[in-house]
Amino acid sequence: MKTNHSPRLRGGFLGLLLLSFLTAVSLFSINACSEPDEIGLGLIDRRAGFNSSDTLTIIGSTGVSVPVPTNFGGQNMLGVLDDPLFGKVRASLFTQFRLTQNNFSLGESPVLDSLTISFEYSGRYYGQVETFQTIKIFELSEQVPDVDTLYSDLVVPHYPDPVAELLLRPAPTDSVLIDTTMFAPHFKVRLSDALGQKIIDANGTPAFENVPNFLEYFKGLYITVDDEIDGTGSIFNISVFNFFTRLSLYYHEEGDTNALRHDFPITQFTKRSNFFETLSYDNAHPVLVEQLFGEDPEESGDSLLFVQSMGKLRANIRFPYLSELSSAANVTINQARLIVPIAEGFSDEMFTPAQELFLLRYDDNGKMVPLADMQFGDEYFGGRYNEGERHYSFNITQHLQEVMDGKISDHGLTMVIPQAAENARRVVLNGPGLALRPMRLEIIYTVFN
Repeated sequence: MKTNHSPRLRGGFLGLLLLSFLTAVSLFSINACSEPDEIGLGLIDRRAGFNSSDTLTIIGSTGVSVPVPTNFGGQNMLGVLDDPLFGKVRASLFTQFRLTQNNFSLGESPVLDSLTISFEYSGRYYGQVETFQTIKIFELSEQVPDVDTLYSDLVVPHYPDPVAELLLRPAPTDSVLIDTTMFAPHFKVRLSDALGQKIIDANGTPAFENVPNFLEYFKGLYITVDDEIDGTGSIFNISVFNFFTRLSLYYHEEGDTNALRHDFPITQFTKRSNFFETLSYDNAHPVLVEQLFGEDPEESGDSLLFVQSMGKLRANIRFPYLSELSSAANVTINQARLIVPIAEGFSDEMFTPAQELFLLRYDDNGKMVPLADMQFGDEYFGGRYNEGERHYSFNITQHLQEVMDGKISDHGLTMVIPQAAENARRVVLNGPGLALRPMRLEIIYTVFN
């Protein structure tokens, strides 16, 4: 066997090769320049003529993800979804409403007609929108925390009695006819007269002098959905900055029949936060239940892995013999692609697969951080769902080389759904132990003497 004395080119697919191997692995092997080194790393393509072991190179498991920030985008979510594979989840919303100006006034003697809240759909939803859901609204008893980032596990205290209930059949794509004009899809809920009168009573008091005073007087609302639904249900998106998402006070001046209205909007300065909760795993897939609550989640992760947005579930994978590969030989990774097929039979028109996955690594503190390959852009790194191939793929060449060179420690990788605060999607993935279309690693590498 010859020895390559040329410089090595890292960071692309054009590395100089003298001895190159293309291996589709869920088993992984190292080949020395004479006889193969057996260090517990198997080679799947035995036609290459090398010995192999049955030790899996990819080990997977499903884990509970971390809460996600929910107050940065222009959309929030509402609804209950009883997913036949992932269990029942709910999206609720805590939000403030703001004065439109300081030293605000409703006039001399305002008289309440009604108080309503409306929400404009964005058009996005997940699940079965034909299912009726009961919207419940409560007044907050404490303020939404005044911090930069609000996460999906935040709970803001509220008063026990609802200020409104509405049986709603979500219609996120249906325009609304008002008089003779069609308007953007939205729905409206009438709130209690007691809450309306509370806002009327703020007129002429310090509560209307500025925003902090108003937020101390009226802290906001908790909008949620009753967990009892007759059907699959859905989670639908709300455009929070659009025209029809607003709190509207209808009133008139005493002694005058002229109808007046004032809106208290949600703005970019409004503190708001989605609350995402898993209500039960009663109807969840048994493999998922085993991975979350069983004694050996990695064993059941060999067949199926589950990824869910809203900061719910992530798929963890690790390459247990990567350190042995690094110490066994001088290896240059010229190309490494992780192929992640979706499991067949678990997606349909109602439950479409997530359109994209993020692949992250764990650092020494257990924090999820980007892989080095992400710096070269989405087209290089990958992660988009390939509908024709029914899989996701990731270029992790740089990451593996950094591990080989000892620049970073290998604590495994994890797959999550991006923009997890604005979509309710999920996907079931094939694990690395399946005989048909398993999760696998395809590598081109060079071994030097």
